[in-house]
Amino acid sequence: MSAIDADRGALGEAGRAFDAEFQQVQRSAFLLARRLGRSTDEALDAVQDAAERAWRYRATRHGPFRPWFLAIVYRTATRPRLRNLPLPAASRPAPATNLVSEHDPDLLAALGHLPGRQRAALWLRYCEDLSTADVARVLRTTETAAKQLLLRARGALREELEKHA
Repeated sequence: MSAIDADRGALGEAGRAFDAEFQQVQRSAFLLARRLGRSTDEALDAVQDAAERAWRYRATRHGPFRPWFLAIVYRTATRPRLRNLPLPAASRPAPATNLVSEHDPDLLAALGHLPGRQRAALWLRYCEDLSTADVARVLRTTETAAKQLLLRARGALREELEKHA
């Protein structure tokens, strides 16, 4: 039995519940970090860092897991990071090529031209289907400010789409 298996056994029900909730939100968290302009590796690192932080502070959670965890991912992905030394080419993992988006490529291109906060707000509201209150919770703002941010973001997205049309 490895140390990790022993840890999981000791964690019991709380660990299994956390793992189940994390598995449901993991892909959304990765896509959020990618939409914030992170590379694939940086997005994976952000989700992993957020998972460690969420586990550490799980007792302080109030409300549903999904918006709480996405808020941690948002903060982790937008925080400036120290650059590590690059790994030798032989030890780098292969890039993820099986990521397929079911979203319109023109829409994704237009989203890419928006400021990060507007892009994150739109992504959370319409792609992740979070409520405006949950978007506000993730972005650490008031619900009124989140509504205003979404309004400005929709206007900016409309302008970007008209440029591409």
